[in-house]
Amino acid sequence: MKSLFTLWFLVLLALSCQAAPTLAEPISAVRPPDGAIGLSVLHLRETNGRLTLAEAAAARRAGDFVPGRQPVLNFGFGARPVWVHLTVDNPAAASIPLRLTLETAWLDDIEVYFVDGDGAVASHRAGDARMHGERPLPGRHFAFEHAFPPGVGEIFLRVETPDPLVLPIHLTSPEAARARETRQAVSYGLVYGFLLALMAYNSLLYVSLRSTRYLLYAFYLATFVAMNAAYTGHGFAWLWPESVRWQAWSNPVLIVMYGIAGLLFAIRFLELKDDFPRLRDGILGLCALTIVLLVGTILAGSQVGALWVAFVFVTSFTGLMLALGIVSVRAGSRPARYFLVAAVAAMLGAALTTLSTWGGIPYDDWTFRAVEIGMLLDATLLALALGYQFRVGQEEKLRAERLAQLDPLTGLDNRRAFYDKTSPLWSNAVRHELATSVMLFDIDHFKRINDELGHARGDEVLKAVADVLRCSVRHGDVAARWGGEEFIVFLPQTDQPAALALAERLRAMLMAMRVTHAAGSVPISASFGVAQRGTDDATLDALIGAADEALYEAKELGRNRVRGRAALELVAPVTA
Repeated sequence: MKSLFTLWFLVLLALSCQAAPTLAEPISAVRPPDGAIGLSVLHLRETNGRLTLAEAAAARRAGDFVPGRQPVLNFGFGARPVWVHLTVDNPAAASIPLRLTLETAWLDDIEVYFVDGDGAVASHRAGDARMHGERPLPGRHFAFEHAFPPGVGEIFLRVETPDPLVLPIHLTSPEAARARETRQAVSYGLVYGFLLALMAYNSLLYVSLRSTRYLLYAFYLATFVAMNAAYTGHGFAWLWPESVRWQAWSNPVLIVMYGIAGLLFAIRFLELKDDFPRLRDGILGLCALTIVLLVGTILAGSQVGALWVAFVFVTSFTGLMLALGIVSVRAGSRPARYFLVAAVAAMLGAALTTLSTWGGIPYDDWTFRAVEIGMLLDATLLALALGYQFRVGQEEKLRAERLAQLDPLTGLDNRRAFYDKTSPLWSNAVRHELATSVMLFDIDHFKRINDELGHARGDEVLKAVADVLRCSVRHGDVAARWGGEEFIVFLPQTDQPAALALAERLRAMLMAMRVTHAAGSVPISASFGVAQRGTDDATLDALIGAADEALYEAKELGRNRVRGRAALELVAPVTA
């Protein structure tokens, strides 16, 4: 019984020891860790006013600090100021320089204290509340270097910000820090280069095509690049290093601009003005309301309020983009399929970044930069969608132009198309003195067919004649319905005898056709007028006029015959 009691005591003791919080192990200055060091630090939130270094050190000795539970400390949105403590052990005989880096670009106030084993303290102050040039080391992140002497030293950090309090802390050699910065710079260069190239290309498309969808897409990309540059620190480092006030408001303002730009592009791309006007008006109303609220929080000096407005709006924006894609796909819009997939990619990326920044999920390089990956997919898919939309628009334009040049009943070219196609052929014939002829023919007694057999039968006759004509002419000839029951054929590099022979063959083929009706069938015949270009024919209309005179003669001579231009007539008229 005694041994059993001893066993239970040991088990309970082990469990209690396991449950008790463990102190963070010192970080070796000789072999510093590669990643974020959140598991190697202790932290304390200020609850009763601002603490001094001495008070923070006393709280550390009293055991008030608690160990970090994630590699990246994340205290969420609106957190109180935080003290962070870590211990550095240098077992070497000489001092070792290390770089402490806080890879969050939006921290307003940072105090850093390096406490050596002999009690010497080196302090630094940084943050967005100061101009960028006042930082101890240049760069988009907050970095501090210190040579740690042999023995055990301490680092105390105090961090304060109205933004999400996320602390990816790295302690590495200066060489390793520079290598990490280089890798990050290359990756951001690829992201920005791709997006800026798309933005420039679509801007040029707008200049050439004057379609606002390209301009709005370029604006959407530009606002994302600006927003990303603001919260990653590139903006403060490169674009506005001395504008502390703009740095304080840049994140909420650019987030709202990004969302508005995306919605304006969606309205134009998905044609909401025509298909869903009420939905469009509602979206524009939401944008206007957001602008009013944002301006109100800025005038009131409430940075936290502006961040909440931006967060709520951008959350609504991602949901709206997805909903707009679904609605448009259901309405039958094919480009909306690209838009929907792009919206899903952008939404997932934005959700991961937002949740990691605000403490909903663990923070790391992948979750923090998920919005960039999502945006790259979003931008690529939307570029494909714009290309598809442009191609469809061009095909519809060409189809409309083609339909505008076709006779809807027979499928032959109409008078407009005839002139468009024959204009270069006529110019070439005049320039090179080539034989060129025109053939006009008219269906005989067509009005009688319409009156006795009905217009439906008349339409069938016109279609049948067009089919015969289409099969009889050569590839380079231009055949068209001239009007009513009259047809015309332009015959390049054809003299009058050859044109007359073609007309005669066509007349014989038409004679073989019959129009059936209840009482039997009716034969079809046509009268033809042919004219070859002469020296007096200065224009194509003059040659057509000569062919029309020959056609009139054929009718006057009894119809159902071929008549050539008198001055060039080589074939005798055909008698029925």
